[in-house]
Amino acid sequence: MYEKIIHNTEELNAMAVHLRIAQNFTELRLLAAERLVPEQDVEDFIIGKRFLLAEIPMSEKNYASAAEKLREEMWHLNDQLFTDLVAQYLIERAKEDILFGFRVLKKQKSLQKCMDYIMKQAYQMAEKEREKKFGKKQDPKGRTGNQNQSFGLGIAETKVYQWAEEYYALEDEVKEAKEQAAERKKRLNALKRKEERRKNAESPKKAASDASKKTKELAEQATEKKQTEEQKQMAGKNQAAEQKQTAEQKEIPDTLAKEEEHAGEPEADLEVRQITVFDLLSGSDADSKGGKE
Repeated sequence: MYEKIIHNTEELNAMAVHLRIAQNFTELRLLAAERLVPEQDVEDFIIGKRFLLAEIPMSEKNYASAAEKLREEMWHLNDQLFTDLVAQYLIERAKEDILFGFRVLKKQKSLQKCMDYIMKQAYQMAEKEREKKFGKKQDPKGRTGNQNQSFGLGIAETKVYQWAEEYYALEDEVKEAKEQAAERKKRLNALKRKEERRKNAESPKKAASDASKKTKELAEQATEKKQTEEQKQMAGKNQAAEQKQTAEQKEIPDTLAKEEEHAGEPEADLEVRQITVFDLLSGSDADSKGGKE
């Protein structure tokens, strides 16, 4: 995933810091798995116990000579009783043989791997000698019958140096690349399975949480809808009351105006009637007086 942008451990550490700041721990673990960083180192880096995700390996350094590389490896391994003796022999061999020196300088070669190779060869030799002496009878659990038999084997110094030269002569670039690819695939698959288990474990909790949240939202929506309807009804009642009050207030001036308009009508009628009666009475008197005259 990051092969095109990360070319060495320094760039790896820079990307790891960026992912940690962004709290993108899933991508950080994938990155570490691709680069075969030990899982414990990854977790320590995430929680802040490590300053850098990975130490810069000596394979990324450029050395002027095989002796310079071997001396630095001696300093890191710090084993004066065994490793330093083998390394001193290798330094002398590199001075004598330029081709051997080039083999020591190969990126995938290291003094620690050389010591592992020597120990493996010594163990295999000891196992063969044990079988010769005690036989190879196996118990039902698959262990050899001589498992608990103490056994010591002395190995000549020259044999140890021979194994050391054999290691640096091995053409193991392709083999190591295949082993790293297989380990990388194994780590990535394990990490993906772990992530899937975590997601599956969280799914029921998330579903329950989502259902609870959905129920709560529906309840809130129903309550809000009910409150809205009540507010609408209340607003309608208030509006009707206001309209009724407005109508009543409007009727009061109209009534008063009408009362004022008709307030003098009876008096006018009475006056008319009085005038009419007076006229009639006057007319009658006049006629009678005229007749008498």
